[in-house]
Amino acid sequence: MNFKINFLSFFRGLFLRSASIEFRAKIFASMLLAKKKIEDKDYELLKTIIEEIYAKNSIRINILLAIIKEYISMVKNYKSYTLDTILRDIDRDLKLQPRYVKKINFEHLRRIISSSNEDDALIQQRIYEFLLSEVEIYSKN
Repeated sequence: MNFKINFLSFFRGLFLRSASIEFRAKIFASMLLAKKKIEDKDYELLKTIIEEIYAKNSIRINILLAIIKEYISMVKNYKSYTLDTILRDIDRDLKLQPRYVKKINFEHLRRIISSSNEDDALIQQRIYEFLLSEVEIYSKN
């Protein structure tokens, strides 16, 4: 199964052209990247949330998780790709596709905010507020 997910992730631009999945991945990745250390329990919580979004569609669940991990890996491995880059991409995506505001579920995002580390929670809260303002701006269009 892991090979299949990696294969689909690698070729998703050819096989699975879904900008909305990419957008959701950026949203979730930005919330996790605000943490100093991303732990396995964060991915477990994220998987639970994604299962609520894509109930009974294991392929979409696994692809979204793989894309999120890919974004996180890109930020960790490339100096030119940062959390700010992802946030700018989110802004650009919303500007081009205002309907994506419906893809942001603030209840899910609140569940991701760290309860164990105040510094992480503060940065995550700022990202949450950024997303709130983006929804406010682009839901008017």
